[in-house]
Amino acid sequence: MIELNSLIQGQRFEKGELEEFLTAQGFTVGGGWDYDHAYFDYVFQKTPYYDVLRIPVYVKSGDFEQASAKLECGIPFLLRHCYQYGIDDEKDALFGLGGGALNQFQKPTNPDAPISEKLVVQGVELLKVLDSQLQ
Repeated sequence: MIELNSLIQGQRFEKGELEEFLTAQGFTVGGGWDYDHAYFDYVFQKTPYYDVLRIPVYVKSGDFEQASAKLECGIPFLLRHCYQYGIDDEKDALFGLGGGALNQFQKPTNPDAPISEKLVVQGVELLKVLDSQLQ
């Protein structure tokens, strides 16, 4: 994980406004959101690594499900996950052949893999675009 500087850090928005702005830039709401926090993710690539620029947001009032919720942006950061491909033998042993229907996601083999300089440059450039549009 590598933290990156951005003008978005510390800024407050209504969820609907922020989601509209970030979605237009290619971000999506990450799957691990909860009522009091969430992440907006920009996925650079999915294979052979899952490379993502993530902007954490914290709910200051309301509930994340509400478009009117007040959010504060945290420090953006880059992540690189390495996932195993193919059959997850442990899962199949526990759940049988139908186990994939219960949990289709495998744990990363390395949830915090080394991040390339190229990815850092891409993340910095994307944040410059966001910052210029925030001014």
